[in-house]
Amino acid sequence: MVFDTQKPIHPTIRKCLQHLDVIKADDKTKQLVYMYMETLLRERDSELAVQQISEEEIQLQSQ
Repeated sequence: MVFDTQKPIHPTIRKCLQHLDVIKADDKTKQLVYMYMETLLRERDSELAVQQISEEEIQLQSQ
């Protein structure tokens, strides 16, 4: 299964997809796993961004 995306695939997702190839998972399964893993990464990145903004606001208020 080939993913035509403009951004590179995260190394962990790439490794997972390789393991799915090894166990001969079908393309629908690979697509589902890929979508869920990408969603997890986006959620994590969003949470990190919110945390960073909160920390910056706290620093500005303490000055």
